[in-house]
Amino acid sequence: MKAVTHPAPARTRERLLAAAEDVIAADGWAAVTMGKLAAHVGVSRQTVYNELGSKAELAQALMLAETDRFVARVSADVDAHPDDPVEGVTAAFRHTIEAARANPLVGIALGGAQGGRDDFLPLLTSQPEAVLGRAVEAVAAVFAGAYPQVRLTPSEWAVAVEAFVRLLLSHLVQPSGSAEHASGQMRWVIGRMLGS
Repeated sequence: MKAVTHPAPARTRERLLAAAEDVIAADGWAAVTMGKLAAHVGVSRQTVYNELGSKAELAQALMLAETDRFVARVSADVDAHPDDPVEGVTAAFRHTIEAARANPLVGIALGGAQGGRDDFLPLLTSQPEAVLGRAVEAVAAVFAGAYPQVRLTPSEWAVAVEAFVRLLLSHLVQPSGSAEHASGQMRWVIGRMLGS
């Protein structure tokens, strides 16, 4: 007789996070409830609370997952430009703007429509270690490992990346043109910062 197996908790958590992203994309942050997530995934509300905690903790988990995707995109852009740090960093900037502008979760996190401001925006401002700090640390490590020809120490890379990320957030909050236009401007800044 074949043993019955149950999904691992991590798998349940991933399914719940994916369900939350679907609800947000369709109806906005205000529509997200633990009961709705439980129904989407086919688990009890208690399971949702056990896996995700409060709605604010869900918001943080969603933003951290998005941060991990951001780091993966940056790594792919760096891999596509192994010998040209200015092009690699510029491509990462452009692709991140494009992905973020198309992502309803990022729009809500930056104080956009559908009532996400109270739970999401503090993750980028009053709790920077949760999202900004993680992104800066991970991306600085990617750039430092990929571009040893740029003579920056790890702490200098961290300063440069934090400046890039803050400029990126500025372009997302107050866009002044296309992603291509913004990245064209940033290419000059990146070249100056990297000494090219």
